[in-house]
Amino acid sequence: MQRTLSELAGEAGALAFDLLVTVLLTAVGIEAELFGAQAYGTQTALGLWAGFMGAVALYAGIVVFGGRRLVPRLRAVVAE
Repeated sequence: MQRTLSELAGEAGALAFDLLVTVLLTAVGIEAELFGAQAYGTQTALGLWAGFMGAVALYAGIVVFGGRRLVPRLRAVVAE
């Protein structure tokens, strides 16, 4: 069965979106963790908050978007 161009474009768009969100959330999480580690010595509450938000962003980027959305889509594309 042949696939239409619109189906391929839809899959490519969804794959690109998941990849972009995964990379952005991971980068934001790393930056927030680094900022939290630097701020912890002088402003403890801000450092802890930034560290927690960094952990949330890393979890969302790696586990939610990367593991639960991006990897299954990539496997489906490779399997076809």
